[in-house]
Amino acid sequence: MKNAKKIMLVDDDETVIETLDFNLKRQGFTTATFRNGQQALSGFDGTNPDLIILDWMLPDMVGPEICKILRSRRVETPILMLTGRSGPNEVAEGLTAGADDYLAKPFSTVELLARVQALLRRAKGATHSNKIIVGALELDEEARQVTHKGKEIEVSPKEFNLLKVLMLNAGKTMSTEVLLNQVWGYDFSGDAKTVAVHIRWLRQKLEADAKNPELLETVHRLGYRLNTVTTGEQHVKAEKEVEDQPQ
Repeated sequence: MKNAKKIMLVDDDETVIETLDFNLKRQGFTTATFRNGQQALSGFDGTNPDLIILDWMLPDMVGPEICKILRSRRVETPILMLTGRSGPNEVAEGLTAGADDYLAKPFSTVELLARVQALLRRAKGATHSNKIIVGALELDEEARQVTHKGKEIEVSPKEFNLLKVLMLNAGKTMSTEVLLNQVWGYDFSGDAKTVAVHIRWLRQKLEADAKNPELLETVHRLGYRLNTVTTGEQHVKAEKEVEDQPQ
């Protein structure tokens, strides 16, 4: 079917695969099926799915591990995890690894289809705009361009990806470990100091005074934070609020 959404099914249970395949095709989707994690990882690029339905327990690896590998590759495709493990800790593990939603077994076909439609709608909304804007800082994913206060800033691919993660989490403190995992990948074996080096390079390009940064802040012993409002802007705002107060 032309323009049909493609769903990648990863499960070693033939009954589950056949049931999902049948019901999804009835709803107008196309499918690609894989029986283990390695097959799924190897076949992802050729499949280019709009959504992944992934079982937790596979013969060669677990679902959360597959999620981590895909997210480390900067894959943003929605992932619906199927699991017999519905406890809070297991659910948290799956979502933290990169799954967008989970569905406990046994499940109804009606609920699964509803979850699939919801994830596809959410993904469509998320990709509507390719620009991330935080204050005077703008990152254009499609053009791979960064501008600050209207001026284009030349950045390397790793600096671009690092800045993107910080902007998507503006106002939050991001640990070195999390930044390494999200930008360099979970299998990165180099020096963790590479994060600090790239932060320093970004500061030299974005900060008026790189030695006294206001935008890219180091949070002692915790990590780094992209501030949504700089210290100078906060000071001006505070003065304005004082001026506006009735005498």
